[in-house]
Amino acid sequence: MGIRVTRSADASWQGTVPDGGGRIALGSGAFEGPFTLKARVEDVERGTNPEELIGAAEAGCFTMSLANLLSEAGHPPVDLRTTAKVRLEQLDAGFTITQIELDTVGDVPGVDADEFAALALEAKATCPVSRALAGTEVKLQARLAGG
Repeated sequence: MGIRVTRSADASWQGTVPDGGGRIALGSGAFEGPFTLKARVEDVERGTNPEELIGAAEAGCFTMSLANLLSEAGHPPVDLRTTAKVRLEQLDAGFTITQIELDTVGDVPGVDADEFAALALEAKATCPVSRALAGTEVKLQARLAGG
């Protein structure tokens, strides 16, 4: 049998949505912090939100998948950096995550821009978090450092 892993996270909330708040914690203990409606729809310091955490999950999963594909192709990366921008919009049906935009830059000796872009597209299509978020458009920009 293959690998089977279950990960967890916890959330708590006190009060109304406009005035209350809560805390989000990762089961590993790597992160624990506050979240509020204000942190979700405005720029605030020291608070997170579900969209930011989805962005972190997508950026991390995609980047790890890309590193694996590059390594399998004989081009282990020196450095990969990915930013994920998650768009939350108020639609007639309610608040909806409508898009995730990935921007990745790689320092990868021996790979050309076309191969890098092709492997990045494969990573976006196949990483487990991208597949879990398949109902949301995930856009990608991939480029080599210095290019």
